[in-house]
Amino acid sequence: MNIAITLCLSFAVFALIFWGMMHMRTPRFRMEREQFQRGLEDVIVGQADDNEWRVLISYPMRHDPPLEQLRLECLQIEEEEYTGKPPYLFTETGLQQLRDVRERLLALPPQDETE
Repeated sequence: MNIAITLCLSFAVFALIFWGMMHMRTPRFRMEREQFQRGLEDVIVGQADDNEWRVLISYPMRHDPPLEQLRLECLQIEEEEYTGKPPYLFTETGLQQLRDVRERLLALPPQDETE
């Protein structure tokens, strides 16, 4: 009798754990425009290191196509103008291009909250 109760309880616990794992979502990192803007500004003024730059440009921004376009542009700037030397990670030309990206980011229309 005790074995049957133990088996039933064990099965119930494992079924509950399995069900919970099936319905859990993986955490997702979602960068918003304000975060991207702050990151760009940190790079422009020489307050960001290589790790911060990598975080800024590494995650696709499928939730915001205009922001994704700016991120891809930053990747292109990186290919041509990145030095990786603190405090400024880019050449002066690259910093100016990043300033231009920041200005276009600020000029974007507000993102619709319902998306």
